[in-house]
Amino acid sequence: MAASVLLACGLNEQKLPGFVHISEESNVDGSFLISCILGQRLRISNAGTLLVCLQHHYQHYFNAGMRLGYNTNIFLDKTLNVIDVLSDMARHGLSSKWLRSPDGLTLTEQLVKDIRNQLANNFPNRSSYTILIDNLSILFNLGASKQQVQQFCLDLADLAKEHDNLTVITKLSNSDIHQLTDNNVAKLGHVRIQVLRLKSGVFREVDGRLLIERVLDEGSYACEQSRKEVLYKVNDRNVKIFNPGEIGVKV
Repeated sequence: MAASVLLACGLNEQKLPGFVHISEESNVDGSFLISCILGQRLRISNAGTLLVCLQHHYQHYFNAGMRLGYNTNIFLDKTLNVIDVLSDMARHGLSSKWLRSPDGLTLTEQLVKDIRNQLANNFPNRSSYTILIDNLSILFNLGASKQQVQQFCLDLADLAKEHDNLTVITKLSNSDIHQLTDNNVAKLGHVRIQVLRLKSGVFREVDGRLLIERVLDEGSYACEQSRKEVLYKVNDRNVKIFNPGEIGVKV
């Protein structure tokens, strides 16, 4: 059950902001947010979802969904479409288009091309559409430069502006290492969720903390922001949320 974490992040509504970025600090795992968001979008009638698998393959999200109470296979190739980069590379090795594009495109350009194709085929039939990118930092591992990753995210943000009811959600792990890229990507949208370690170290009742920042009103010279911090604990079949101070731990 993921309702509490989505409510805390403000991602429980049918209509989401155009661009949402998740910043995952080193040594914490924010993948549960992708699985929680995926389950919520699949439950909305006639809402389309595109899952871009860079960090985990599709089977991982199927298994995570079953633990959280939903079956992705029911929606696959209907309201759910998948670009499984990881499985394609495992299946085809060095001949995979993600390692050697036949069209002479860079990795990120090929990804944008495939996303646009999916969008053209599926978006017109849906009341809303969500694109989930599970980990941008994998693009660095595959040889993309910082400029290419930032341009990739800029292209995605432009897609969200071009289409009503389209939401792009990205996640970047090791955000404290890729701090400049992380900040630049976060500025493309109005919602940023930071997945952070506990200052006190490991605590069995809490895995980490979420800092949710949302731009409420953006003017010419200043913008108004809301900031909310919660603690989270990922269990096998649910995610629990606590307010700071509710549990005796230094955050």
